[in-house]
Amino acid sequence: MVQTAAHLTDNVFPRVPVRQWVLSFPKRIRYFLHNDPRVASALLRIFLRALETKLRQRSPDAPKQARTGGVSFIHRFGSSLKPKFED
Repeated sequence: MVQTAAHLTDNVFPRVPVRQWVLSFPKRIRYFLHNDPRVASALLRIFLRALETKLRQRSPDAPKQARTGGVSFIHRFGSSLKPKFED
């Protein structure tokens, strides 16, 4: 994970401000995201489009040609990694 972050910082991201956004889905939807990557891709595109729209609204002085970019990592774990304690 550290090597990937270093690579992105050193070789991929331009020298501009960067923000991290986390998108989480309810458990009932996660099943569909896991079983059909097209659904996950479509939801990611919708999220990025909505995010870019909101950023443009909040930054009216930004150049028209300014674009957002994204790098996504899909995590498929959750409560299964939490330690289980016995009473």
